[in-house]
Amino acid sequence: MATIRLGAFAVTAGINIEPLITTFEADHDDYNSIMIKAVADRLAEAFTELMHFKLRTEFWGYSTEAFDNNQLMREKFDGIRPAPGYPSCPEHSEKEKLWGLLDVEKHTGMTLTSSFAMLPTASVSGWYFANNDARYFGVAKINQGQLENYAKRKGISLEQAEKLLSPNLE
Repeated sequence: MATIRLGAFAVTAGINIEPLITTFEADHDDYNSIMIKAVADRLAEAFTELMHFKLRTEFWGYSTEAFDNNQLMREKFDGIRPAPGYPSCPEHSEKEKLWGLLDVEKHTGMTLTSSFAMLPTASVSGWYFANNDARYFGVAKINQGQLENYAKRKGISLEQAEKLLSPNLE
């Protein structure tokens, strides 16, 4: 049987960028404000991808790869890193589990809003699935029976489940 390894991550590159953004916005310098945000977003995503590469090839060592940029962009590597809020994991409240597991606030200073947005906004979180057969998928529309089942298994009210999964409801 194949070995399956699971990991969790929470990464930010947005600590202390707010004063810069505030200064640029006060000077009506939208370009530099946008650029600070964009660079911070890309740095957080890049570090997450670097860690995924190191997990695949070095730390867990389940994959040997020598991909060019095009192959990497097409995600030809083994393993996935789904994140709450994306098509394969559309329910944002699952970030609470990550925060608890990793004690994210203590270790990073990142926080979650009441609607499960991450602060600083230049942040990424999710899971690493280390298995050669792991593939991304999108959760399709959810019917009433599936919604009721989900609410029961998660231990939340049907109304809460409807709110959390509203984009995926039939």
